[in-house]
Amino acid sequence: MGRIQEGKHDMAKILVLDGLSEEGVRVIREGGHEVDVKPPQKPDALAAIIGEYDGLVVRSATKVTPEALRCARRLKVIGRAGVGTDNIDNNTATQMGVIVMNTPGGNTISTCEHTFALLLALCRNIPSAHVSMMEGRWDRKKFSGCEVRGKTLGVIGVGRIGGAVAKRAQAFEMKVLAFDPLLSQLKAEALGVELVEFDDLIARSDFISIHAPKSEKTNNMIRAEHFKRMKPACRLINCARGGIVNEQDLADALRQKIIAGAALDVYTSEPPENNPFIGLDNIVMTPHLAASTDEAQLNVAIDIAHQVVDYLDTGAIVNAVNVPSLDAETRKALQPLLYLAERMGLFQAHFVEGRPKSIEIEYCGDLGVTDTYPITATVLTGFLRPSMETVNMISAPSQLKELGIESNEKRSAAQSNYAFEIGVTVVTDQEKHTIKGTLFHKTDARICSIDN
Repeated sequence: MGRIQEGKHDMAKILVLDGLSEEGVRVIREGGHEVDVKPPQKPDALAAIIGEYDGLVVRSATKVTPEALRCARRLKVIGRAGVGTDNIDNNTATQMGVIVMNTPGGNTISTCEHTFALLLALCRNIPSAHVSMMEGRWDRKKFSGCEVRGKTLGVIGVGRIGGAVAKRAQAFEMKVLAFDPLLSQLKAEALGVELVEFDDLIARSDFISIHAPKSEKTNNMIRAEHFKRMKPACRLINCARGGIVNEQDLADALRQKIIAGAALDVYTSEPPENNPFIGLDNIVMTPHLAASTDEAQLNVAIDIAHQVVDYLDTGAIVNAVNVPSLDAETRKALQPLLYLAERMGLFQAHFVEGRPKSIEIEYCGDLGVTDTYPITATVLTGFLRPSMETVNMISAPSQLKELGIESNEKRSAAQSNYAFEIGVTVVTDQEKHTIKGTLFHKTDARICSIDN
């Protein structure tokens, strides 16, 4: 990493794919960077061209595969204009030291409104009634629906979008149940929702709306056993990610009338292959349209353009999915600490003998910051620098893990002669050494003890 630089970097070259709004492209160009705009790329085609770019901006069409990332010799940042990053191999990006950012706020309202469009279309049979009218029929009795007032909506995942859905559901005079392992009771009360366990939500809800991210924990989260525990009149809406609901189990539940209906905007594979819902009359489907409004696409394009430019220019990390965020002001304030941290890691790399087994970073006293992750990651970067020239604070933790070297950090209440100390202990198969460092006059990095 070297001494971390402040101020504007040299002009970067950025590849923009997937039809990003022109306003977003303009932000990047006005930031003084070179932009190439291309249509969605197949993985092989992306791998062939990505090596000449410092930044990449995509929506959802282009798949950024491990093979493509390994060809990205200069790449520093990937910006996803939208929320989901399942089209980007985040693990490989992290190993390569590439920041992956998204724009979680830009399409909140669009997705929230689409959720209610599907919910209302489902309970009032609007798509089927429209088709009937277009065929010249007048089937009023056939398409009798249900009201939402007084019903219970279960929201799975109460982040920005889930919270917005909960708020609007209350305007419809619905009772809202919420399941989210990260939602505090205090926040639930502020939202006016009842915080419940997953099984409770499944059993009590008249409508269930999914707004959870796709992960190992949420993959196949709702399946046959859960449909059997739902109310027969329950209706399921998914505007989050395909794969959270087992599609074949849902199709079976709809066909057997175990639940009343479903509305989907997302699918396990897009476009769906061998779509199990074709021919069913109790489902509403849209082709991943939740974020497809003029306003949402403009918002996410401008947001991601600013985030990418800010990172390339100042190192500010906003809405990153593979490292903690670090705004420009905080990064500037951390510069002396980061410089000290890197030098301590570098010192240990040259000082110890033998194969490293573990590295521990200990913080003593008041550093003036609460989040020490950037400092720890920078120590690890310095330690790996002599053997890995391209390592940085994004890739260092995963690179260390790949090498089988344990790392951890801890806080200490021990007395110190200084306002604070950072201790770095390295254990190898031959020896153990501890160094401690601090800042004099807030900016002067010093090693203050070795094995003492």
